[in-house]
Amino acid sequence: MDFNFGQKINNYRRKNHMTIQELAQRTNVSTAIISQLERGIGNPTLKVLTDLANELGISLSELVKEDIKNCDLILRRENRMVSYYGEDRKQMMCNLLVDSPLHTALDVAMLTLEPHCESVDGFTEHLEEESLYMVEGEAYIVFSDSEEYLLRSGDSVRIMPNRLHKLRNDSDQTCVCIDMKCKVSY
Repeated sequence: MDFNFGQKINNYRRKNHMTIQELAQRTNVSTAIISQLERGIGNPTLKVLTDLANELGISLSELVKEDIKNCDLILRRENRMVSYYGEDRKQMMCNLLVDSPLHTALDVAMLTLEPHCESVDGFTEHLEEESLYMVEGEAYIVFSDSEEYLLRSGDSVRIMPNRLHKLRNDSDQTCVCIDMKCKVSY
């Protein structure tokens, strides 16, 4: 991940007509570390970042916040990551719909489940909350061997963290759904 806090530190120093050594004295952070950070290298500790943020008069979160251009948030169809699952890798296709230059709490993918197939052998569970929106076709959301619900085009389901589940397509047509996962934390 490319943080821009080094540039923020450099801008602050220049705006205040301060040398690296003067900033180092004011923050008790070595000149070598400040120099490395300004050049986009180094691995600062939380204390170093906190001391620098305090000197800059901003919060730690403001210091490490990434400046992402809107154009960098576009994922072109031809650049999407596609994964295939199943014995012959034809059972289910997962097409990543959002990619980002920053870590995010949201993953969005389009799942294509072939006729008479299941999304996974057995069941799967996640630490994050998940929602499925059925775009085309129909499939069963199966929470356990005895609990299953038919989802048709336009239906959605919310899957709580740590719930065993899978999709099963018993029909003769491919089903397509949008899969959204909201990660707990990074």
